[in-house]
Amino acid sequence: MNRVIKTINDPQTKSNITDFILRRLPDWFGIEEAIIEYVDKVKDTLFYAAYYDDKPVGFLSLKFNNEYSSEIYVMGILKEYHNRGIGRDLIGKAIDYSVENNYKFLMVKTLGDSHPDKNYKGTREFYRKLGFYPLEEIEGIWGNNPCLIMVRPL
Repeated sequence: MNRVIKTINDPQTKSNITDFILRRLPDWFGIEEAIIEYVDKVKDTLFYAAYYDDKPVGFLSLKFNNEYSSEIYVMGILKEYHNRGIGRDLIGKAIDYSVENNYKFLMVKTLGDSHPDKNYKGTREFYRKLGFYPLEEIEGIWGNNPCLIMVRPL
């Protein structure tokens, strides 16, 4: 199988890939309203998709908060493709773009440490391995779920 990461510009393709992948990751994306919002809002983001042959298996959506920080808005990789370097490569694309465009920080929001979810524990460990540091856990952004802001200096 050939793996490639492509920049996707077509808004509908961004939405379709997001919908396809998030709906296959219920352990991370189980709230219907959140999926619908992601599927809509990725249209206006920088979007990378990872493919094996012609099948999308992962994606990363990057948004820009201000002149200093870019943010991984949403990212998903089909579970059967975890631990193959796809997430690392997608984040590498986001880092490269952010550095080339003079951003100073790359951030991501994920479920906070105070929540016992084992899948998100793995997610936080993944980001830590790639140079992200926990900045602050905030209540109220995601209802009753604690939001951990993680940052990576660029």
